[in-house]
Amino acid sequence: MNVWVKRSLITITILGGILFSLIGPIDRTPLHDQSFYQDMRSQLDSLQFEKSEVKTALHAGWNKVAITPDHSMAMAGYRMREGFETVHDSLYARIIVLNTAGNPCYLISVDLLLFPPTLKQKLIEHFNKKEIQPFLYLSATHTHNGIGCWHDSIVGNVVLGNYDEDWVAETAKKIINAIELIEGKLQPSSLAYWETDAHEYAENRLKPGAPHDGLLRGLKLTRTDSTTAHLISFSAHATSISKKSKSLSGDYPAAVVDSLMKSTNSFGMFMAGMVGSHRLAGIDAGEFDLVAKAGHVLSEKVRSASVSSKADSIKLIRAHIPIQFGPSQLRITKDWKLRDWVFSWLVNPLQGELTYLQLNDIILIGTPCDFSGEIFVRHIAEVAVQQNKKLIITSFNGDYVGYITEDEHYETLQKEEVMALNWVGPYYGSYFTEMVNTLLKR
Repeated sequence: MNVWVKRSLITITILGGILFSLIGPIDRTPLHDQSFYQDMRSQLDSLQFEKSEVKTALHAGWNKVAITPDHSMAMAGYRMREGFETVHDSLYARIIVLNTAGNPCYLISVDLLLFPPTLKQKLIEHFNKKEIQPFLYLSATHTHNGIGCWHDSIVGNVVLGNYDEDWVAETAKKIINAIELIEGKLQPSSLAYWETDAHEYAENRLKPGAPHDGLLRGLKLTRTDSTTAHLISFSAHATSISKKSKSLSGDYPAAVVDSLMKSTNSFGMFMAGMVGSHRLAGIDAGEFDLVAKAGHVLSEKVRSASVSSKADSIKLIRAHIPIQFGPSQLRITKDWKLRDWVFSWLVNPLQGELTYLQLNDIILIGTPCDFSGEIFVRHIAEVAVQQNKKLIITSFNGDYVGYITEDEHYETLQKEEVMALNWVGPYYGSYFTEMVNTLLKR
């Protein structure tokens, strides 16, 4: 064997070893045979909720604070755009504070792609110093025309722009200050659940004709001074504006809130619903005209929604429930993935929780992902009805683990949502379904 052949074989062996250390086969071990699943089942079986033993009077307040930076920053959504050039509409953090017998709950939504993990951590660090620990329920509008620079990882810096510690710290301070102002002005309040059919304005973008969630749903709060607030959730992606746009905007969720505030003089806050497989539909317009029209038609739906009976005393049940994950499975091809150590180095290890907040028969469950409304329609909605619960599932609760979609799509579709944006592997639709349904039956 000549020297050239030997060197070639050595090179091929070395490159093969490097490649093998970087990628591996997709693990299709059945869910129930996975150790992380067994650990999660044990955790749910022994879960202890924080709860009030009796119904107590509800006090509430709300406000918003601008989080638009005073300097150009990279934009997040679709792909990174190096810096916004104009502000079509300002970005906000919106906050609702609920308090029952000294048990504060802070519902916070931001006009961003998701609720940044770094921002969540700064809020936790601050509130951990308080004598009474508040319960944080977090979400985002999922606008694809907000700012980035809030994810301190290799991929985060490349895809979302260089991490801006100052902006994250300043935004956390603004939210904290706003909460303190709200807490000083809480008033006795009543709470009601509302929903309305808006199926014509959403569709399943993964598979045409497949089931989709088309309900606008949320909470309505009324204080003794007659002021009102709406928490609004809908399962259509906020992708109304061109990928080339360099104008900041909260997209249609911000327009819904603005339109509702103008027509009813009430406060509004939007939390992205089960957007993992859904997009906006049924509105013949483009770009910012689409945003404005969607804001109008959806706010009209909210105004005419069916509202449940009001309650001014609440039995509160809540929990932060850490999710057990197997190794990450970011796919390169149908059957091959990045190994977990590479994913963790590039993005951060998988971690997240379910945020559970129950107010009488109303349950809010926050998820750390783009959660799919198709899963809800197929596997969860009927269970909620059977348990006599009014269920609101939201996405982006302060961590992010990719898309959670109907399991059958994992093997049959080649779309981005089940390839590049599924970071967890097969069977996780069933996994999340089982976790949610277990909580509903508690």
